[in-house]
This record gives sequence, C-alpha cells and structure tokens, in this order.
Amino acid sequence: AETIDARYPAVQGFFPQADRFGAIEGNPPSAAVYRGDRLLGYAYLTSDILRIPAYSGHPINTLVGFDLVGQIVGIRIVEHQEPILVVGITEERLQQFARQYQGKSVFDDVVIGAGTPGQVAIDSISGATITVMVENATLMRSVRRVAEARGLTPPALPVAAQPPAEPVQPATPATTTAASVAPVNRA
Repeated sequence: AETIDARYPAVQGFFPQADRFGAIEGNPPSAAVYRGDRLLGYAYLTSDILRIPAYSGHPINTLVGFDLVGQIVGIRIVEHQEPILVVGITEERLQQFARQYQGKSVFDDVVIGAGTPGQVAIDSISGATITVMVENATLMRSVRRVAEARGLTPPALPVAAQPPAEPVQPATPATTTAASVAPVNRA
C-alpha cells in the first residue's frame, strides 16, 4: 500500500523528526508516523473521514497531522473547488487560515471569530464565511474521530472547571402538629 508521504509529501514537514510513514488504514483511516519504532502521531485526509460540502457544493480535502498528546502539528488544504479564489482571496490566504489550527488540541472547541470562555477563537477570512465554517467543522470533527479511535482522550478538567455535583436534597422535616408540641409552663 502507498504511504501517506509518497502521496502527500507535505506531511513530512508536519513531522520533521519522522523517518517512516505508514499507509492510510484503519477505521477511521489514518497513517501512523514513526521515528524508528517510536510512534510520533498520525496523519490523515479529512475527505476520508467526513465530507461536508462547502460553498462550491464539494468538500474541502485537508491533510492533517497530530501528535500523541493531541496537538495538531500540521495542516494543509490539498484539494478544494471553492470559487473564492476568483474574487480576490488567494490560495495562500486560504492556507494561512488553515495554519491557524497548528498548535491547537484535537479536543479544543475551536470557533471562527470571537469566542466565549472555554472556546478557542481563530480569525475568519472576509468574503469566505461558508468556506471557513465548513473547514472548521470538517477539521475539528474529523480530527476528534481519528484521535479517539487511536486511543487519545480529552484531558481531565481541573477540579474548579468540573461541573458541580448534583445538590443534595435536605431531608424533609417531620410535620409538627399541635399534639406533638409540649405545653409551655408560664408559671
């Protein structure tokens, strides 16, 4: 089987220390990346996992690499049919948008534009709203699927960030009746 680096040489830049790349295999499909016998991470193509149609009606195919702690180490759009290049948005600008994901965790809640606490915000491309929204959804959903299938789990929340425990309901007090109250001595 053809290895991912033979088909997409750009993946070598994602893992410069690697000396061996595997074939795309498994469910969901990805390629293991090694230095000697040590596993460094995984690389895959988004279109092998998830095919959300973008503005053109076709998916954006992106090459993605992530390490064993779930950090995205490389990303490159390898195929798209978006008409945005005709209206003045360059191919390089589209690649710059994609590179914003480098260094993010596969478990981050990445949003386009201003986020709320707990979210990771990245910049949009003016005039390419649908394209960047589709790329974000495709990338983040697919990378989580691959990472979880390969045994990566989200980091544990710090105690302060964990959801509160269910409140304990106090015991219902016994009903007080006139017969159960001792008379008051007023002497």
